[in-house]
Amino acid sequence: MSFLQPILLIGLPLALLPVLIHLINQHRHRTVPWAAMMFLLDAKKMTKGLARLRQILILAMRVLAVAALVFAASRPLAGGWIRLAGGKADTLIILLDRSASMEQRKLETGESKRSTALTRIADLIEKTASGSEIILIDSATLVPVVVTDAAALRDLPATAPTATSADVPALLQKAVDHLVTTESGRTDIWLASDLRQNDWKPASGQWQALRSDLAARDTVRLFLLTFPSVESHNAAVAVSEVTRRRTPDGLHLVMDLAIRRQGAVSPTDETTIPVEITLNGTRTVEEMTVAGPELIRLGHSIALGSGNERGWGRIDLPADGNPADNHAFFVYDEPARRQTIIVSDDPLTAEAIRTAASAAPDPAIPHVAEVVATTGLAQIPWETTALLFWHAPLPAPGTATATLLRQHLETGRGLVLLPPAGEGGAELFGVQWEQWLQAETTPLEIQWWRTESGLLANTRNGAPLPVANLDLFRTRLFRGESQSLLKLENGDSVFSRVIPDFSSEDGEDGEIGSAAATATGPLYVWGTLPRTDHSSLATEGVVFFVMTHRALAEGAHAVSRARLVEAGKNALSGYPDTEALSLGGDGDLLLAPGLAAGAFASGRSEAERRLIALNRPAEEDDTRVLHSEALDNLLAGVDYRQINDEVGSGASLASEVWRAFLLAMALALIAEAALCLPPRPEEASPSLKPMG
Repeated sequence: MSFLQPILLIGLPLALLPVLIHLINQHRHRTVPWAAMMFLLDAKKMTKGLARLRQILILAMRVLAVAALVFAASRPLAGGWIRLAGGKADTLIILLDRSASMEQRKLETGESKRSTALTRIADLIEKTASGSEIILIDSATLVPVVVTDAAALRDLPATAPTATSADVPALLQKAVDHLVTTESGRTDIWLASDLRQNDWKPASGQWQALRSDLAARDTVRLFLLTFPSVESHNAAVAVSEVTRRRTPDGLHLVMDLAIRRQGAVSPTDETTIPVEITLNGTRTVEEMTVAGPELIRLGHSIALGSGNERGWGRIDLPADGNPADNHAFFVYDEPARRQTIIVSDDPLTAEAIRTAASAAPDPAIPHVAEVVATTGLAQIPWETTALLFWHAPLPAPGTATATLLRQHLETGRGLVLLPPAGEGGAELFGVQWEQWLQAETTPLEIQWWRTESGLLANTRNGAPLPVANLDLFRTRLFRGESQSLLKLENGDSVFSRVIPDFSSEDGEDGEIGSAAATATGPLYVWGTLPRTDHSSLATEGVVFFVMTHRALAEGAHAVSRARLVEAGKNALSGYPDTEALSLGGDGDLLLAPGLAAGAFASGRSEAERRLIALNRPAEEDDTRVLHSEALDNLLAGVDYRQINDEVGSGASLASEVWRAFLLAMALALIAEAALCLPPRPEEASPSLKPMG
C-alpha cells in the first residue's frame, strides 16, 4: 500500500498510548491488605478469565482506533497493481499506443481508449509518482519526451490521435534503449494498448531479444494497461485500387470500396448506411445496404464531370464507436505508365518476366518492361521505374549499387530479389542468399500459402489462385526477417515479403522506426525462377502473371502523380511544399506531417504538383486481439502485471481509501464503548424481597 502523506506514519507508535496508560493506571495505587476487600478479590477470581478477555478487547479497540486515525491522516491508496509495486520508482516510462484502433470510444461520454489510458496514468502519476522522472514514448514517432506536468499529458502533441498503426516490439525496444542510454535506476514501464495482434506482431523476431533484455533487469517492472474489448456498434470504410478510366460515356473513377462492421454480426443481419462521398469539395449521399459483416464493391464507379479530370475525394460514414475509421481518402490523375526493369544476364528468366510484365491487364494503363544486363546499370531509368527485378548477386552495403537500390525502395518503388545461379553476394537489407534446395524425384511439396493478403492472395471474388498446381524443382533458401507468402513442407519459404533492415548501412546506432529503418516500397524475395528447370511458373502462367502485376501495382503508386499512402511518421517526407486539401478531423492540423488521414497536394508548380491520400493501414481494421496465453508466451520470464480496463468504467489505478480507515476507527470506538458498559444487574430473588 502507498500513501500520499507517508511522513505521518511516524505517528503509528501513538497507537500504543492506551496500553501505556493502562499499565500506568495499574501501578497508580498502593496495595493495602483489607479483609473485606480480600474476600471480594477472592470472589472476583471466579470470573477472572472473562474479565481479562473483556479488558484485552477494550485495549485492542482503543489501539485500533488510534492506528486507523493515523492511517487515515496519511491518505492511503489502494489499487490492484499498488499491492505489488512496492513503492515509488526513480523513472516512469509511458509507452502509448496511438494507433487508429485506440480511438474506439464510448458514445455517451466521447472518451476513447487512448484518452482513458492517459487519464488513468496521469492520475496515477499525480498520486504516487511525484518527484519521479516521467518519459513518454509514443508509437507514432518513437521519440522519448520528458513530461514535466502530468496534468497536461492529454494535451501534448505526442499523445494526440493518429491514423497510424503501432509497432509494440519497436516501442518496447525504444524503452530498453532509453534505459541503457540513461542508466536509469528503479524504473516502471507503463504500456497502454488495445492488444491488437497487428500492433503486437507476435511473429516478430524482436521478441526474443526483448524478453532477454527485460528479464535481465531486476530494477525494471512492466505494467500493461490494456483495453481488449471491441466496440460492436462500429463500421469501418476503406478504398483501394483507385483508377481514372476513359469510357465512351466520359471519364469515370473506378475503385474498390469496402465497408466492414465490427463485433458479432449475423450473416443475415442487414443495415442501410448513408455513405457521404465528397469529390473535389462536392458532396453527395448514397444509401448502401450492408448484409452480414461486410460490403465489398469491386470496381465501384463514379462519373467525373467537366473540370474533375484530376483531384481528391473522401468517403465518410456516420458517427459511431470509432471516428478514426469512418473516413477514407483517395486521389486520382492521369494513369502513369507502369515500367518494369529486369536486371539479369539469364535470357530465359529475363524474357519470361518481360513477357508477363509487359502484358497490360488494363488497356487504359500502358505497361513497359525492359531487360538490362548486370553491367549496364547506368541505363536504368530510376525515376520512372515502378518495379525492379534484381537477378544478380547482392551488392555490399554502402556501395553505389546498394545505395541506388535503397533509394529505389525509400521512394516507394518495388524491388524483387531473384536467386543468382552462383555466388549469392553480400547481406543486403537484412537478406542473404544461402544454399540451393533441389528436388530429387518428385517436385518439392507445397504446404501452405497466404491467401488473405500479398502476392498470392485470393482473387476479388474470393477464389484462390491455382498455387497448388505449381511444380517447384529448385529453390534457393535465404536468411532475413520476412512475412512468408508460400512455404514448403519442411517449413522453408519460397516467396516472402521482407522487412528491410538498413542497420548494416546506418551502423549499429540506426534509429528504430526512423526513415533509415523503414522503407515505404515493397521488397520481395523469390527463391525460385520462371524457368522449366526451376519451376512451372512460366508454363502455368496464371500465378506468375498475378504475382508480377500485383508487385508492379504496388510500385506503380510511387511513380503516379496521384498516390495512396499509409499514414506514418515518414509518409510525407519525400513530398516538399505539402498542403492539406482535406483532413479527417479538426485537430489533425496540429499533428506532425504524415500522422493524420487526409488528402494532400505537393509541389510548387502545376507541373510538379502531386496528389497524396493518406489513410490508416488496412490492418487497423483487423479486430483480432492477443489472448492471455499468447501474451504470456511473448513476455515469458519478464516480471509484468496486466490491468484490463474499459472505457467509461470509472476505475482508477490508485484510489484513496482514507474513508475506510475513518469508518474502521468509528467502529472500533463503538465496540470499545459497548465493551465498557457495566453488566445488567440481576433481578433480586422473590424469597429475599423485604416484607412490609
